[in-house]
Amino acid sequence: MKELERGQFVKVGFSKGVVVFLEFQNNTPEGHLGIWYGEVTSGGVPTYRTVPKEYCTPIDKVESYH
Repeated sequence: MKELERGQFVKVGFSKGVVVFLEFQNNTPEGHLGIWYGEVTSGGVPTYRTVPKEYCTPIDKVESYH
């Protein structure tokens, strides 16, 4: 499988998110990716989860709107 990149949409289980950090970036452990699921704290700060790379499946079809 091709290496995932920052900004890539991924599926993790039944959830969909975006890769925001690669391993070793922003304290992301080896073999993991930082995935943002659109969540923010009560103060508006984005929160992301570190996930093992092998749990992440790339999503190729995305749509945009304006």
